[in-house]
Formats: sequence, C-alpha cells, structure tokens
Amino acid sequence: MAGLVLALLLAAAGEPAIRVEKLATGGFSADVASIEAARLTATMEEVQRIAAQRCGKMKVRFGRYNFDSRVDTARNVMMIENLRQKFFCYDPATDPYKPVPADWKASDADTAAATSFVTRFLDRLDRGDQAGIAMMDPLAEITPKDWANLHAGATQFQTGDGSMTPQFVAWSNNPDGAAYPGAYVLFSVIDDHPGIAGTCGGILVQRVREGEYRIAQYDVQFISQALVNQQGLTGQQLDRLCQR
Repeated sequence: MAGLVLALLLAAAGEPAIRVEKLATGGFSADVASIEAARLTATMEEVQRIAAQRCGKMKVRFGRYNFDSRVDTARNVMMIENLRQKFFCYDPATDPYKPVPADWKASDADTAAATSFVTRFLDRLDRGDQAGIAMMDPLAEITPKDWANLHAGATQFQTGDGSMTPQFVAWSNNPDGAAYPGAYVLFSVIDDHPGIAGTCGGILVQRVREGEYRIAQYDVQFISQALVNQQGLTGQQLDRLCQR
C-alpha cells in the first residue's frame, strides 16, 4: 500500500540496506531486513528516492506494503522487520487518476463519513470479519490469510471486551508517495480493550469520491499492558516506542 505516505505523515537518521528487485509479476519490491521504528521515516524517504531513480521519466505508484513488528525488550525499542514496499512505474499522461485541487478542503460531512467508514473497518477487524478485506485498496493484495494475521495482531493482547475507535488526525491533498493522487485522511486508533496499553501508527484512508472511501494503508501496532507492567515503561518510553 502507500506505506511511504503514512511514514511521512507520522513523522530518524541512517540508511539501512535496501534491496530492490524486479518482480516477475511486474514492478519492483524494496526490501529491508530490520530497522528500529524510529528510522522508518528516513528509510521510506530513501525508498522513494530509489523508486524515482528506477522509474526515470515515468512516475512511481506504490503498492503492497507490509512488515512485522516486535518490541526489543532489552532496549525498549520497537523493531520493524521484513519490510517490503512494492512499486510500479506509470505514464502520468495516460493515468486515469486525477489530483484534487491543491486548495481542496474536506467538509465536516467528509470527515464524519470517513470516521464512520474506519469505525466499521475496525469493528470488522476486531471480530475477524473478512468483509473488511473489501474495504482495503486492491493494490494491498490482502488475502484471507493476511486478514487473519491482521486480526491476530490486533487482538493478541486483549484480555477482555472493549472496542477500537478511530481518532481523526489530518487531511492531506495529493500527498507525495501515495498510490494515487487525491484526498487522504489519517486516523490514529484508540483501543480500550483490557490488556492494551496503547497503539502506535495509524490508518490512512483515501477519499475515492464523495461518500466513498477505502483503506490505503493499515499500519497499527498494539502495545501490551503486560509488557508495560513487566518492563515498568514510562509514558516517555511508550512515546519512544511509537517514534517514526
């Protein structure tokens, strides 16, 4: 997915080894074995530079974006592992997707509709309802197995009933690195399930047209309350875990 966009919006120095390979199915993949989460923004900026270099006079369209995450308890650092960002080259002259005006502003109704959309998505994720797959950008290439993994990752630390709620962050017009031009809105996630201390990351949503939305990127990590208790993590240390 448009992993680059969310990394930039959430904004870390260093340039880890990025392996780029041409895919038999078309396009390229950029792969990184392991980085600290605090280096994610800088890493994705480097992926953007490499992709632009590969595409030359063409433009870049970012596709599937995925990674594993874990907490390095010895250092209280969030680690990003097995990161992969697919990208494609396209001719903007023949691209059917058009940008919104630079001064376009979302209405209260737009924000409310997007919030309602993400609320439904999070409810389906929490329940493991595969109807959530259809709410995601097809470029994400989410399979039922992928969905099951997303559900497991979202619920693995829950110890009781609760809910996930989207919290509006900001709108962005034609953001650099998005899969398509257009209007996007970013949400963080509040999770009040017992066993969850907090979340990192967020959900990037594309406004396809008035009243129609899709998940452009899902990038949420859930922090276990048991880990916080075990490590005696402070609020400042929790903030560090979520650094991009």
